[in-house]
Amino acid sequence: MLFGKVLPNDSFLQLQGIVEVPKDSGLEDELVARAAYGRTWITDAPFGRTWTPIIEVLGARDLGSDSSTTWDLVPQLQVSLSTRQHVQAGAGVRVPVTDQGNRSAELVFYLLWDWFDGGVLQGW
Repeated sequence: MLFGKVLPNDSFLQLQGIVEVPKDSGLEDELVARAAYGRTWITDAPFGRTWTPIIEVLGARDLGSDSSTTWDLVPQLQVSLSTRQHVQAGAGVRVPVTDQGNRSAELVFYLLWDWFDGGVLQGW
């Protein structure tokens, strides 16, 4: 299940729910929930660089055993790299909220390219 909503002041809310049922792998069935809230600022509007701080909440729980739900927070920043805004990069830190003794913080990053708006080297 996916849900996204554009909110006032260039902000947004995204929700995702997942049920994973692996076959023949020996892994447990899992329920995953994610929620993200962010807001975008544009320098040199309308086609300048975008800056989008996001806070994401992640939850996961194995369905087959007595395991507990794990929760994480991921503060992150997404920035457009091209003036067409079709190449964007994001980075953040995944911080465990529960079970902190067995899990540590992780650096996460991604690169997005919307190829419909041009080649990766175009529009800079």
